Amino acid sequence: MHDELTHLGGSTSYRYENPNPETLEIFPNPQPDSDFVIRLVATEFTSLCPITGQPDYGSLIIDYIPNARCVESKSLKLYLVSYRNHGSFHESCVNTIADDLNHLLEPKFLRIFGDFNPRGGIAIKPMVERIAPAMDRARAMALIESYLQVVGAH
Repeated sequence: MHDELTHLGGSTSYRYENPNPETLEIFPNPQPDSDFVIRLVATEFTSLCPITGQPDYGSLIIDYIPNARCVESKSLKLYLVSYRNHGSFHESCVNTIADDLNHLLEPKFLRIFGDFNPRGGIAIKPMVERIAPAMDRARAMALIESYLQVVGAH
């Protein structure tokens, strides 16, 4: 039924230093005529500071309103784990992940919020949005806000 999803089942190979968007897998949106929110929360995101090599830890909150495709969650986990030994600033990680998901999914709306643990007394919390030209931002935000009222901010 879903032969295109190769990461589910069987053994899993983890790669920790080379984020590759080809790791991401998709499946058809089961409700393409309905606008709805998908939230994915990755609480164990790790990357390395590109200058010091020190580890950075944080959470990513990915909200999107799918168009024709959805991302398969295990492939997303494998993609995000590949940042573990990858040197990149928080801002770059969040924007690259947004670009890769936006390119693959072509969602109506995509928002990624990075909630990184403080280092040196400063917490960095970048957020990025991608909005399809056909999607009204006000409609997307109303749907997201309605969603958050139901599930809470986290």
